[in-house]
Amino acid sequence: MNQLVRCLFFTVFFLVGCAAVYTDASDSNHVTFLNSDGDSIESLTQKANAYCAQYGKTASFRKSDTSLVAVFDCNYPKLNLR
Repeated sequence: MNQLVRCLFFTVFFLVGCAAVYTDASDSNHVTFLNSDGDSIESLTQKANAYCAQYGKTASFRKSDTSLVAVFDCNYPKLNLR
């Protein structure tokens, strides 16, 4: 049993270590990417839109604190009432 726990731990650790772009502290109003792989803003925007879509929202780029952190806001789509 102890060997199984070790195997699962190392598997999870390895998979997390492979993630080049991942979200941290995201919710229905924003998504933050920690981008250690240097993905473009366009690529991150697509990922942010996929994340925000689960809340019926679209992503808009807010800021980039460093080359590793990009923050997107999740906003409801603007309605064109014409």
